[in-house]
Amino acid sequence: MSDKPAPDQVRRATRSWLAIGLALTVVATAGVAPVATAADAGTTATTAEAPAPPGAASIEAEATQVVLDGASRNGCSACSGGGKVGSIDPSATVDVPGVIAPEDGTYEVTLHYLSGDDSRALTVAPDGGDTVTVPVASTGGWDRVGTTTVDLPLRAGENSLTFSAPDGALGPDLDRVDVAGATAKDWTLTDPDAADPVPVDPTRATPGGQRALIRGGDVVIDYSLRSGTADARWGGREAVTGFYSGVRLGGRFLTTKAYDGACRLTGRTTVTCAKRGLPTLRQEFAFDGDRSFSVRLDVTGTDGPVTTSMMVPVMTDRRGSVDLGRTGDNRMVLVPFDNDHWVRYETPEIRDVTPARRSFEVTAFIDDASRRGLVVGSLDRDTWKSGVVADGNDRGGLDRLQAAAGLTDWSYDYGDGMNKYQFNRELKPHAEVSGTTVRSPRMFVGLYPDWREGMETFGKAAAQAAKSRTWDEGTPFGFNSWGGLGARGGDADVMDEVSQFLAEETPGFRNTQSAKGAYVGVDSYWDKMLAPEYAFEDPDTSWAELERYVADVKARGQEPALYFQPFANFWREGLDERIGGTKLCDTCENQTYREMALKVNGVPVNIDGAWALDPTNPGVQNRARIALGKFRELGVRYVKLDFLTHGYVEADDWYDDDVRTGQQAFRQGMAQVIDVAGEDMFVDLAISPLFASEFAHARRISCDVHGALNNWHPEQPDRYQKSTEYLLNSLTYGWWLDEVYAFNDGDHVQFGNYEYDGDANAYLLDDPYPSIWPEGQNRARVTSAAITGIYQVSEDLTATGHPVIKQRARDLLQNPGINHLAEIGRSFAPVQAGPDAFTASDTFVLHDGGTTYLALFNYGPTPRTADLPLRDLGLGGGRYDVTELWTGQESRAAGKLRAVVPGEDVRVYQIEAGR
Repeated sequence: MSDKPAPDQVRRATRSWLAIGLALTVVATAGVAPVATAADAGTTATTAEAPAPPGAASIEAEATQVVLDGASRNGCSACSGGGKVGSIDPSATVDVPGVIAPEDGTYEVTLHYLSGDDSRALTVAPDGGDTVTVPVASTGGWDRVGTTTVDLPLRAGENSLTFSAPDGALGPDLDRVDVAGATAKDWTLTDPDAADPVPVDPTRATPGGQRALIRGGDVVIDYSLRSGTADARWGGREAVTGFYSGVRLGGRFLTTKAYDGACRLTGRTTVTCAKRGLPTLRQEFAFDGDRSFSVRLDVTGTDGPVTTSMMVPVMTDRRGSVDLGRTGDNRMVLVPFDNDHWVRYETPEIRDVTPARRSFEVTAFIDDASRRGLVVGSLDRDTWKSGVVADGNDRGGLDRLQAAAGLTDWSYDYGDGMNKYQFNRELKPHAEVSGTTVRSPRMFVGLYPDWREGMETFGKAAAQAAKSRTWDEGTPFGFNSWGGLGARGGDADVMDEVSQFLAEETPGFRNTQSAKGAYVGVDSYWDKMLAPEYAFEDPDTSWAELERYVADVKARGQEPALYFQPFANFWREGLDERIGGTKLCDTCENQTYREMALKVNGVPVNIDGAWALDPTNPGVQNRARIALGKFRELGVRYVKLDFLTHGYVEADDWYDDDVRTGQQAFRQGMAQVIDVAGEDMFVDLAISPLFASEFAHARRISCDVHGALNNWHPEQPDRYQKSTEYLLNSLTYGWWLDEVYAFNDGDHVQFGNYEYDGDANAYLLDDPYPSIWPEGQNRARVTSAAITGIYQVSEDLTATGHPVIKQRARDLLQNPGINHLAEIGRSFAPVQAGPDAFTASDTFVLHDGGTTYLALFNYGPTPRTADLPLRDLGLGGGRYDVTELWTGQESRAAGKLRAVVPGEDVRVYQIEAGR
């Protein structure tokens, strides 16, 4: 998640009554209902919205499934769901679906509403019933609850209620509808098998029979053609035994174990299982270097197409079937689905791993004591999303391992640890794939003496498969407006002051190995510089102010950068509004967000407050074409793309009928975006799926990071983990992504403690909260960015910015030794895993030629003394010259390096062979 409220959207003015008032009761039959006053009803005032009565269907008027035509959604702090529907006039309708009646009959319907006067009225029409007019009285004040009731005939089963206003009248704002004796349709889809999402084949392997040996490098696949299972050996030692492949076909799970000796070696590295009456399964093995192999599974129908929603190229369920050969600190690395909402990598102990835990796309089973590790993951991302589940044992191994295409976070339980506030990105299961032959992604399997080498090798293989974009113009240094300015970043004068400060006060904050100057980026609210504001899709909009700003930045020798969200929109109330630039034909009307949104069970998908838009819809694509095309025209060659998971999720269908999965839709949409952006546009992904390197040069390694060393938030630090340590959790287990992308992005550095007002402007907190983090924590945050990759700051560096913060920028952003780490452009790797399932490592290392760099963090308040064996850093014997890059202190080391790190601070060492 990012903190961004409603970026780059027009804030259209709507009637905004702030609360609802006094309880009223009106009973109506067909025709015009009588009007009751507060005195008639004999009620008392209340300032709180009443909960839904038991035994009633309760539906919020602003709910996503409610279809608006002409009416509008608005926020409402006193309303039961935090929102309401307004602008109800005779030309507008509010269609409330999903009222389920147990039988034909008359049902009491209670309307919760807001009205500022006595002239308001609603009409309501049930399916197949007459329209009933319901006048409503004033609610008597803006802080009181108002209700009215009407009896309506409903048919047994599912009904819709359609609200409007009578001719010549205006309706009240509508908060909620309760229907006594009925139930509300549950629009959510849940997986009854969420705790064990991948089937197994309990068929016992038939011993004996012909065997095939498939070799590559140090790996031998010993395949039993009779049983349809295989053992994988590294250096003559079995590590994975009894593995097979399977595919879900309707209600059946078909595996290679079902062919009773009908599997054959049909090429040097291909096993084909064919039997009368069954689809043909084909396993294609390939060897990726000396220590790894991959398996791809194909399924071909016998007399027509096959359809599947899950393919499992690698699976084993034999007791002790995965053995690392070491029992020390054995864990499974759980890789997140994306980087939203401060999700963490997790490393539970192997003994605690069950099939209910999921790692997305890739995982590693590691013994951190010996560093030995097995890496398993998907290499291809043209059609499928993938995941890995396992079942651990008390001996540090696995009794089950399944690498499955078609496994997402739908219905996944994130547990009660530090990911307890996560939400499911996917709202339905992986879509089905059909064809005469359906092919899985290749699943990579590699066993390594050092799991870090294994993850980096996997990253290189994934990059090769994706044909990742490359960049040869140096690590980007610069500024991003969001953290320290928020919406103020959309003011050209404010950004001019920032640009001037960077040019004049921090000239050393730049990549000295690149011809490009510092990037100065306007994040969300860049379109405030347009006239009219936010209306970038309007051909009559003036871009003159933004054009002037871009020219001024370039005149200072800097590079302008901008921001866009191609597949998400935070205008929650605008679901049924028509959006410029989205026509499907010259004579068509512009589309609404509802029409462009991805839908699950017919309901538009909203992820964390933003509508998920269909990447294949021409209107969605055209908005990106307008914005990014104009960016190019202005000379901008750096764009940050955000909230991309919204275009990645599964849906009922897509505008393009040829698209069958969320992965396919995402690829099509991103290909269109990048085609417009151009090959020379540096593309940095913010909130996004794990793998999209064919479309981008960089990806944020985590969610938003602010300035605190450890988790801090004035209300919910566990929910909003914006700390340096949180970022370093992602670096601990995701550093290897810099083999996939040209750069990892450690988010922008902040020295101050910022929050955002109602207009999304950033401001420094004050007592009783810290306004500026201590200098040691600032140093740690700068270091964390420099050792991750892209190196950016986000502070209020304007004339009115805090003088201490501006001095910190001068002091900390111009350290040549630290800046050189960012110039290298490679992420530091952990020396060891974190101390528990969620906490980051505190020690990171990078080898660059003959120089080794070591970063030591201290998350605690008291000094930390570390004695590190040089062999643990990958160094041999002999003496080494050591320079600490923040203090300049020099020393020598032999055998081990002793370091003392002050409380809540960092030390960074440059280590070179002694002279």
